Amino acid sequence: MSADVFAAVDLELTGLKPRSDEIIEIGVVRCTPDQVLERWSTLVRPQTMPSLRIQRITGITPEMLAEAPNFEEIEPKLRSLLDGAGLIGHNVGFDQAFLDAVDVHATHPATDTLLLAQIIDPAARSHRLGDLCAQYGIALDQAHRALADAEASRRLLLALRERFEQFPAEVRDELCQLAVSLGMLWPPGNTILRWASTSRPGPGAPRQVVAQTAYEPERARLPRGSLTALTERAFQSVDDAAFERRDEQLAMARDVAVTLESGGHAIVEAGTGTGKSLAYLVPAALWALKTGHRVAISTHTINLQQQLESKDLPMARRLIAGVSEEASGALRSMVVKGRANYLCRRKLTTELARAEKSSNPQLLARALVWAAQTERGDRAELRLPGPDLAAWDRLSAASTTCLIDGCPYVLDGSCFLSRVRNEASAAHLVVVNHALLVSDLVYGSATLPDSAVVIVDEAHALEDVATDQMSIVMNEAWLREELDRLGNEEDESLAARAAPMMAQELRRALKATEEPLHVLYSRLETFASNHSEDSFGGADQVTLTQGARNNPGWLGIEEASEQLSIALNTTIGAADALHADLEARAMEARGQQRQDLLTAAIETQGLAAGIRERVGRLHQTLTVLSPEEIAWIRREHRRSGDVAVHSAPLSVAERLLPLWVETHAAILTGATLATAAADEGGFEYLRQRLGVEDAAERQYGSPFDYERACRIFLPTDAVDAVSPGHNEEVARAVHLLAEAAQGRTMALFRSYGAMRQVARIAEPLLEEAGLVLVTQGRDGSAARIVDALRSDPRTVAFGVASLWTGVDLPGDALSLLIITRLPFAPPGDPVLRARGEQYENEFMEYALPAAVLQFRQGFGRLLRTQSDRGAVVVLDGRIATRRYGTAFLRALPPAPVSRIPTVAVAEELRRFLPPPRTSQ
Repeated sequence: MSADVFAAVDLELTGLKPRSDEIIEIGVVRCTPDQVLERWSTLVRPQTMPSLRIQRITGITPEMLAEAPNFEEIEPKLRSLLDGAGLIGHNVGFDQAFLDAVDVHATHPATDTLLLAQIIDPAARSHRLGDLCAQYGIALDQAHRALADAEASRRLLLALRERFEQFPAEVRDELCQLAVSLGMLWPPGNTILRWASTSRPGPGAPRQVVAQTAYEPERARLPRGSLTALTERAFQSVDDAAFERRDEQLAMARDVAVTLESGGHAIVEAGTGTGKSLAYLVPAALWALKTGHRVAISTHTINLQQQLESKDLPMARRLIAGVSEEASGALRSMVVKGRANYLCRRKLTTELARAEKSSNPQLLARALVWAAQTERGDRAELRLPGPDLAAWDRLSAASTTCLIDGCPYVLDGSCFLSRVRNEASAAHLVVVNHALLVSDLVYGSATLPDSAVVIVDEAHALEDVATDQMSIVMNEAWLREELDRLGNEEDESLAARAAPMMAQELRRALKATEEPLHVLYSRLETFASNHSEDSFGGADQVTLTQGARNNPGWLGIEEASEQLSIALNTTIGAADALHADLEARAMEARGQQRQDLLTAAIETQGLAAGIRERVGRLHQTLTVLSPEEIAWIRREHRRSGDVAVHSAPLSVAERLLPLWVETHAAILTGATLATAAADEGGFEYLRQRLGVEDAAERQYGSPFDYERACRIFLPTDAVDAVSPGHNEEVARAVHLLAEAAQGRTMALFRSYGAMRQVARIAEPLLEEAGLVLVTQGRDGSAARIVDALRSDPRTVAFGVASLWTGVDLPGDALSLLIITRLPFAPPGDPVLRARGEQYENEFMEYALPAAVLQFRQGFGRLLRTQSDRGAVVVLDGRIATRRYGTAFLRALPPAPVSRIPTVAVAEELRRFLPPPRTSQ
């Protein structure tokens, strides 16, 4: 083994900024691959003591630091331990930046165990150090203490080496080649590959995949009786401790069974705790087994998809076993996502062949390892961070031509998308997301097999998802990137060698697009600056109404669009000719050359098709005023040239029509679909937005005892959200109320700007009270914020957008929900503004019902189980001072409502809420 010396390093810090925050603890393990040479750690006294949040994370208090040495005193020892050593650490670049800030520089390249773990174990449930240690059986008793984390990083590196040694030989070889050629992961003198150089050979090649044939769902023998009777029998015969019978659930299941048996449409609202998933899964599964027809179940959130797959579908099988063991065993289900979620083997092969030019070699390395392990090729297994999502497009099966017969991976059955579609075609229940459902309805994505019945859960989100799917953003950067890719295809994929004349013609055509593309977007930028309706969200914005198109300068935009369209049509024509020639040559070739030519042809065709569709939409939007479309130009203030043309449907109802006319039955369900009671027209808003005309309507309240378990407070001193000083008043109230609740608090905002302003005021006040504030964005995603609430009850979470919906926090992780502002849509949104203008009374018929639904969604975060107890406080005075405030209150569950001052609310919270599970 190598005699190289390494230093596993971890730092604990007062914050995240190397030039302003300070080191408070250092841990170093100096080692070789075979043994530990020395362990050392020390606290470091900072000039500014760490915040309460850092103290909670690390367990390091000001008292512990008061007698610690300062950095100058320990610096010589630190330098001696790092001398001649390559650094090891989890996200080691972060620690390196702090060492660089104090002028301590590593003399050898570093090894990042985070990056290595993402590549060597790409589908790990989490790549956090603590989670990886748990997975690999590495003791980490003092997480977020420097020496413990440093030692954990060292041992993790050894575990990753062992995992690497087990890879098939060809995967190891290709990964080594990729790493060395890019100088990406393991620089000379510091390499996990050298550590593994004498390792035993890994297993042989992965098993061969055989082509699959599409099937239809099989019928199963069921006892005689109506579907309703069979459904009742399933719910009543089960004897399972994990199953709790609920009257509302059985009533909903009967409604679903009646709709499925007779056909037609139904809208069913089932309050939190009803168990609606099983209420539709059981009758849907029985109907599919009985008829041999497929049922598609569409959800909005990933959480519900995962819950259906891992929890509800297994329970549904157990319930069906009470009717027929044979039917339960025959039931087949499948989770299917949109094309862009699946890895394309052909694209991966192409990108690996030109890895030296890759913009994201780390993602390539992860995909290389993962492709040899994954069964479905679903990108969710990789848990890609935001920056990798753009690069993922070059590996995904999103191309419109990826299922053509000529693709060798489709032919040999190893294409992930093809395999998923074949499995789905044989399933009785296919679980999809709204985006895929809409894409299949509108564009015929060929990913989903036809389904006789569609059940849309979380149906409140269907319009927004459909709008997103039918919308398009057309900016110069995207077009240039796609044109560059098309040019790269002909240069790098055999095109230039196989068809030099046609490749040269394509190059000339691509060159000719540069000037008209620049002219068009320069004119768009000028127009947006000169005619902006408002400066919304840091941008100039112009809705492309007839009035806007009558302004000076618009004729020049139409002319520039025409010139660009002509140039791009020439380019696409050249690409089509190249594709046809490559395809013809492939038919005459054999072996690897045939496959390479087919790959080049498919890549060229796919890129050309994407450009054709996008440019056609751009030209149509700029030259034709469509009554069915909302179009606008948006110019960001952040940097010059960042201008885009947007297009969205005025209404999605017409495009969703196949749901209502081409299916045997369609059911819309969710916990919050109505704006009022059903007998008061509570579903009218949803029906209008989705185009549902004839549908049975049912509304089931929650089985929870809201009279006992919940309180709603409307502070009499709360000011209207539109009044000056509202954010300051919110900060004061949040401090007072969260302290009374002893943490366990979530505050929901309508904008990041308001959230940040309140946080600046409230955070020091909360810290004085011993509470930690976490905010969405600054402290991570919505999932991270939820984790913080779960892990420490003395936490206050601030959130926007996604935290209003789809977040489950059962138990006392959340006991107080603060709604800072009634959730009316922002006034500058061109889509909502245009849609609202269709109504005679825009506010009462459109804006208010939408806000009420959002309000109900936010309220639903609070109570998630029968034993939960919690309170809601609304800090927008408009709920009490405006007549429309009653619409919000009438839409809520029947919990007691109190109108008292904020100070009195705090006292009530102390009496009403149970004590937290732990005390600090």
